[in-house]
Amino acid sequence: MNRVISSLKFMYNMERFATQIYQTQRRAFTEKEIIKKLEAAADNEQQHVDNLKERILELHGTPSSLGVIFQIVGRMLGLAARGLGKLFILQSDIWIEKRAIKDYRSFLNRINFDEKSVALIERIIVDEQRHVDTWVNSIKILEGGN
Repeated sequence: MNRVISSLKFMYNMERFATQIYQTQRRAFTEKEIIKKLEAAADNEQQHVDNLKERILELHGTPSSLGVIFQIVGRMLGLAARGLGKLFILQSDIWIEKRAIKDYRSFLNRINFDEKSVALIERIIVDEQRHVDTWVNSIKILEGGN
């Protein structure tokens, strides 16, 4: 069970990172549609944080105390990316989400999670894939294709 809780804590930290980076990045955009997408993604990532925290507590663990550090790094990277341009931000977000999907699938293959945790992680993977699609479509908006 210790590996399960440790893995969920890592996911919890990464979701805090993602929440903060989207909240920070939205200020780089003037396109209302993309701002709304970033706000919705941040809200969705916060739901992941809340759901992972709840699951960790149900398993009698405690949420990671390192989460605030991940938030600070998310803010710093969000600010740095803003200086590199909108297209760079969205391309980076695609890379981050694809990496998250890969990491979550790896956890599912390596760790013997209980059914409830597996279902939670699988729902998160679906959301992360939706975020990839959202950022691909947002690039099209920036390029004037939609």
